[in-house]
Amino acid sequence: MSSVLLYKKGDILIFSEKQRVLIDELIQVGADIVARKMTKASAGNLSFRDPEDSSMLFITASGSWLDELDQSSFIKIALDGLIIAGTSKPSTEWRMHAESYQARVDAQVLIHAHPKNSVLLDALSKPIRFFTLDHISYARSYGSAVFEPNGSSELAKAVAKEFESHDLVIMSFHGLAAVGETVTSTYRKMLNMEDAAEMTYRALLLGDETSAFPQNQTLSVHN
Repeated sequence: MSSVLLYKKGDILIFSEKQRVLIDELIQVGADIVARKMTKASAGNLSFRDPEDSSMLFITASGSWLDELDQSSFIKIALDGLIIAGTSKPSTEWRMHAESYQARVDAQVLIHAHPKNSVLLDALSKPIRFFTLDHISYARSYGSAVFEPNGSSELAKAVAKEFESHDLVIMSFHGLAAVGETVTSTYRKMLNMEDAAEMTYRALLLGDETSAFPQNQTLSVHN
């Protein structure tokens, strides 16, 4: 994959019905992410694999505020970064999205935000514990990618590597990324991850370093 954005002014975007549905769902998620204070200003980015061409993806434009998205906020690019349609530059994290889709051929959606509890606990080297049935059912597990500069090829490769084993990846000192088959399922994973991080933080404040969902019940939840 190219490490340099192959930028050109793309054609005007004309969406199919399937593409429009996914964009509308991500617009709602973007607004909800900001409402829950899981990102600030133009931090974070959203994408989905083109349902009509798996070698393409739609990603939010550089500088987009997630609570102000509309259809013009999305840029269509190829996995090598070539802009296919759209009149703005894609998010600086396009490499991370493209690498992740190549690592996870089953992934159709990627959501990246900056939920503070998940990022804080990772920065403090405190494992995030799962306490509830929802944590186990939806978040399940997570990886942590070492810090690399924002938008870099190194960060993209580190995150994609973690996605080979997990659906959730904490980007150290940066944010959280989630992949899934639908917008709803992907966002649910992120919400449960941040909820687990908040509960872990509260447990630590109470002096608890070990409590978590009983391991001998995990298999019964997954089956």
